[in-house]
Amino acid sequence: MHHTLFTRTAPLLAAVAALAAACSELPSNPSSRAPLAPRATVTPTTPYSLIAGGYNHACGLTAAGQTYCWGRNSFGQLGDSSATNSSVPVAVWQQGESYAQITAGDAHSCALTNAGQAWCWGHNADGRLGDSTVATIPLIPVAVHQQSLSFTSISAGLSHTCALTSAGLAYCWGNNSSGQLGTNSKQGKLVPTAVQMPSGVTFIQIAAAGSHTCALSPGGQAYCWGYGGDGQLGYGATTGDSVPHAVSQGVYSYASISTKASNSCGLTSAGAAFCWGRNDSGQLGNGTVSTKSNTPVAVSQPAGVTFAQLTVSGTSACGVDGSGQAYCWGSGQYGRLGNGGTTSSSTPVAVSQPSGVTFFQISAELQGVCGLDAVLQTWCWGYNAYGQLGDASTTNRSSPVAVVH
Repeated sequence: MHHTLFTRTAPLLAAVAALAAACSELPSNPSSRAPLAPRATVTPTTPYSLIAGGYNHACGLTAAGQTYCWGRNSFGQLGDSSATNSSVPVAVWQQGESYAQITAGDAHSCALTNAGQAWCWGHNADGRLGDSTVATIPLIPVAVHQQSLSFTSISAGLSHTCALTSAGLAYCWGNNSSGQLGTNSKQGKLVPTAVQMPSGVTFIQIAAAGSHTCALSPGGQAYCWGYGGDGQLGYGATTGDSVPHAVSQGVYSYASISTKASNSCGLTSAGAAFCWGRNDSGQLGNGTVSTKSNTPVAVSQPAGVTFAQLTVSGTSACGVDGSGQAYCWGSGQYGRLGNGGTTSSSTPVAVSQPSGVTFFQISAELQGVCGLDAVLQTWCWGYNAYGQLGDASTTNRSSPVAVVH
């Protein structure tokens, strides 16, 4: 197995290069594949059954299969045929297809139909949309070239996308400069390409992050691959790997995993959280602030608190317990911990939820979080320069505010 050794400056250089390519540049000639039309914004009665946080935008999916997105849109990642930011949800321009799942990456978004067809929209300079092209920037969804494949789940990362089949086989496409596609090479792919999985292993969940990817086997073993300079691969080294490698979990097995940027977390069936990767803001949640951990460490959960779900942000993470109370830890910048302040915390702190609000799903953006409550109202908090909190403003929020819908 080939490993590539990175210098101590490599993580910063890689992050700067990736963000410069994916976030900072504006498209010189963004092209829609359909005529422009007036934006369709949400009505007060449009509830979401699923939400997905990207890097500087978020999306919601209705029970009828219509997607709405809000926030940054410089690459068409909102899918409404424009390249204009929106601080309220706007309808994705769907062409008759109905979606069952959604995912949001850095500057692109993807969705999956009940029949297993993936559609993606937004930035496509590296083929992350999977439609075999890099020449255009679709401002509306385009069909992923799957050949005869049918997908059951999909995950969008910084500049790549991955999906699973019903047989538990993984396919990835897009940027592969760090081996994040898992194909035993560093050559990018314009269409779904099979991950070189360990013999006899299948996956039930996959999560694409910054320059790495993680997946979970039916037995609860996590595997990660791609860039490992911050310890985000979790197998005890900081060298990268272009094929899946088992995370060093000890006796623990995970029921779910979450990744973003340079961190990964796993959640056991008993509700215990473990995280690995960067820790410069206390985002591992174990009461320390250090450079990194290249193996999982236990999150210091409040006494009696077990988590039902985890979500990882750029330099923070959050969990929600069985009662619907959310807890966040890591960087408090921009109010992303949701507790009414901007102070960082290396252990979980309770989110200041409005009276009567309980969350059953949470999903992190790069510098913020959104939660879906029991009556299908979406709430967001944190950084809001692009309107990614969806509250018709660009004001940062240190506690949850209601998304317009």
